[in-house]
Amino acid sequence: MIDDLTPERIQHNLDSMIVGRMIEHYAEAGSTNELARRQARAGHAEGLVILADLQTAGRGRMGRAWVAPPSSSLLVSLLLRPTWLAPADAFSLTMLAGVALCEAVEQVTSVHAALKWPNDLLLLVRTAAGPTLRKAAGILSEIELTGDRIAWVVIGIGVNVNWSPAGIVDERNLAEVATSVGVADGQPVERLALLRALLERLDARYEALRRGEQADLFERWRDRLATLGQPVQISLPHGVLRGIAADVERSGALRVRDEHGALHSVLAGDVGG
Repeated sequence: MIDDLTPERIQHNLDSMIVGRMIEHYAEAGSTNELARRQARAGHAEGLVILADLQTAGRGRMGRAWVAPPSSSLLVSLLLRPTWLAPADAFSLTMLAGVALCEAVEQVTSVHAALKWPNDLLLLVRTAAGPTLRKAAGILSEIELTGDRIAWVVIGIGVNVNWSPAGIVDERNLAEVATSVGVADGQPVERLALLRALLERLDARYEALRRGEQADLFERWRDRLATLGQPVQISLPHGVLRGIAADVERSGALRVRDEHGALHSVLAGDVGG
């Protein structure tokens, strides 16, 4: 399988107006998000994509490390400058990334893709115990404001493409909750094809959001959320909230109904089942 992620191969006939107009590819990097943040602060134009075959200091949500064998994953960061978007609506960009990633996976494979709130990619995997959803990717968005405007947003996406965590034992029982696109599809997946599909879907979703299609994006994101209707326990700074994931708000907040029937609006937290 030819899987060389050179800028020339990625950009060849890429159907994109903004995303991927400029690409930086590294065999090894500490963190693609850190590189993108530096470029953002240096004034680089939006649409820049930074990717690495190996990431040595990658971070996921809640400060967790993101580690994967070389050339087994997509480790991508995208720089955007949505100065036209109100800071209160900034979570729309995280929604956008989640929806685009689901669409790209389903375009390239036969796998059903869903999301775990707020934005982990879940793929349907068949196991001895039956079909189950397991995590295959995470999204980390970072934002900087200038006054009351968004100066820039960096969206980091890490996707397990052809790496299986089977056999790995750690404090999070990684082998029991994680998978890869290739494992879910039952065959190796070309990283180049998945990356090109992802960049095109990110571009299309970004252009739609710029046109004001925020309500449509929210509904598509909400429809992908496998979390809704499920029991959840959310680790918060002041303790653990347990209940049923009842719904989500336009802001991206999760509404959780506790055992007493009270609704809680949660903007961020570590969600377990």
